[in-house]
Amino acid sequence: GDMGSSSLQQTNALFRKNLVIQRRACKTNCCLILFPLILCAGIGGLQIAINRAVKRDTTPLNCNCSNAVVPANTTGGPACPEGCPQPRAPKWPPVVHIPPSATSRFGRGPPGASCGAQGSCAATFLVTGANQSFVGSAMGNMIPVHDASVNVSADDISALADFVLADYSGYSGSPLVDTFLQNKCTPNLTLSYSFVDGNETGTQDVDCTEGLMLWRDSSWLISDDLYSGYTNRSNEFAAAYDFLSSDQGNFNLIISYNSTYEFDAYDGLPIPVFQFFGGNKPRLLEVPRLTNMASNAYLRLIGNGLKISFDFVKEMPRAGRSWSTYDLTSIIGPLPYVLTIQLLFPVILTNIVYEKQKKLRIMMKMHGLGDLPYWTISYCYFILLSMLYLLSFMVFGTVFGFTFFRLNSYGVQFVFYFAYMSLQISFAFLMATCFSNVRTAAVIGYFYVFGSGLIADYFFKPYIEDIFISSMYASSSL
Repeated sequence: GDMGSSSLQQTNALFRKNLVIQRRACKTNCCLILFPLILCAGIGGLQIAINRAVKRDTTPLNCNCSNAVVPANTTGGPACPEGCPQPRAPKWPPVVHIPPSATSRFGRGPPGASCGAQGSCAATFLVTGANQSFVGSAMGNMIPVHDASVNVSADDISALADFVLADYSGYSGSPLVDTFLQNKCTPNLTLSYSFVDGNETGTQDVDCTEGLMLWRDSSWLISDDLYSGYTNRSNEFAAAYDFLSSDQGNFNLIISYNSTYEFDAYDGLPIPVFQFFGGNKPRLLEVPRLTNMASNAYLRLIGNGLKISFDFVKEMPRAGRSWSTYDLTSIIGPLPYVLTIQLLFPVILTNIVYEKQKKLRIMMKMHGLGDLPYWTISYCYFILLSMLYLLSFMVFGTVFGFTFFRLNSYGVQFVFYFAYMSLQISFAFLMATCFSNVRTAAVIGYFYVFGSGLIADYFFKPYIEDIFISSMYASSSL
């Protein structure tokens, strides 16, 4: 009974001491509490003003295209406005990306390349492998041979699977390709195919471009060609293949490709404009056709008439999208949320340092308050203060229509905030050991809040969101 009474008395005394300290800093604490309200009111008021200023388009959209039915083997398909849903995305033939013909550090092409009279070089693929004779035979089967011009109708997209279609301008919302590859182009060799684009039927005529397979003795030489020729220029090689130990009974493959291409998938909209509307720049690397070329070359080599037909690619069905509404809370990004949550860090830090500076901690020890009760009671006080602060932030954000709060489960948010605030309190306890002056601790604390937020948003964020870097680490390690 005495121990329980002693613990309650210690808790009561420590809580009252913290409240007295907070009362002395009432002006700072009032500003701290009002900051989420001012932030939410400012963003919410601006959101309301923008919604009133931007009138919704009253012109009704013709969304009959959403119900259009096209044959399953049709090239192309419905073309619906962005405001209309599109449950059936159009189908387009797969292509490979090849570099522009006049960008080479080797002058008129890399060693072994063939260039036309006007300086247009072949689309070059570098190839290596442990079994040179086997890989050499596979290289000859990478690009199907066509001796005569071909016309393909719009209702036979699978017929285009026998052609290695290519583009060098990048995807810009257009279904058209720039060329098709052949080991050797004959004069006047063309491919003509029809496609359906909404209510219209069009025809595209493309010329032939030579596709050159160049052997290299090792993957090291391929890397030297790829990276030495890339400085300040477009990628001058279409791709590189390493067949490793592939033979008649074994197929191993590594494909090297340029992973830095980013294209605007919304034709006619500048990149900053559709990013402001909530879009992003998609990475359209056009790699699957490269894999299909090697797979079919291997299957032709081992015989039996096997083939993997890569007929088409298509986007996911989409819902209707309105460009006349703006969600400011999504556009401004996570930085205001991070700064608001971290503003409690200097408060906790200065509170602990104040007790050290004024010798209050020593006096409490002299009155019998041990380390474990002190840190436990301090943690409970600060976690209670933090959760009340965040509760007010969530209430203000919900009232002013922040989608971040409204669209996420409040239970999940509570768990996340509790874990984050616990770590923040622990970090403040740790940093308090480095300071003996309150003003110094306050200055460093606020520098940390704003500095860490800016560094995280503008430096670390691109690396965390990059799919290639994030795939190197297990999700449980983050």
